[in-house]
Amino acid sequence: MSETALLVMVKAPLPGLVKTRLAAAIGPAAALCAYRAMVGNVLAAVDACGLPASIVYTPGPAREAVAGLCGPARRCLPQAPGDLGARMAAALARAFADGAKKAVLIGSDLPLVTPGLLRRAAHILCTRPAVLGPADDGGYWLIGFGRDGFWPDVFTDMPWSTPAVAALTLDRLAAAGRRPGILPRLPDCDTPGDLARLAGPPWREQLEATPFGRFLAQGPAAMFDQNPGCR
Repeated sequence: MSETALLVMVKAPLPGLVKTRLAAAIGPAAALCAYRAMVGNVLAAVDACGLPASIVYTPGPAREAVAGLCGPARRCLPQAPGDLGARMAAALARAFADGAKKAVLIGSDLPLVTPGLLRRAAHILCTRPAVLGPADDGGYWLIGFGRDGFWPDVFTDMPWSTPAVAALTLDRLAAAGRRPGILPRLPDCDTPGDLARLAGPPWREQLEATPFGRFLAQGPAAMFDQNPGCR
């Protein structure tokens, strides 16, 4: 498994920079707390999965804040310039340039990611050129490639933050002859509705002993009332 590089896309924990859609409903301080808790869940899964991981962060000058969030011992690399697609492509390209045979990239707002899912992604890349983890909102929570299957054009001119992203990505991979393995669909947490769903069954019970579960337990009930039917 050590031939697989795991890359975690992280934003510096600064008010107004992270979870802006969530902040519009619950306030920037609460949204920042939520983000810190999500990162805690992701890093716990990363540490337990056995893959060598790097933090790929933005903005570049905020390395100290990122090290404070993720831990000073972690390998932290600034994201390249450009839109999200350019930054993701550059992070994967750098991993291959550094010698990785496989590279898997994930976000940092995935409260339900597990070590097993990350190991499964690496295993899929033993037999497939690519792997994708679709998200409930139509995007994806994970993308990965083998060195020979890497195709950075899949990130170009993508309508990011829309429900079309995962489907369009799969279409592009198929057109390029790269049939990906598909991981289970996961929710992320971008909106008040997402937060409400994660605060209710069955997710609340699964999250109970995690940093994000503790955030949910400490938050006022009104914070999760954006979608009461999901509680």
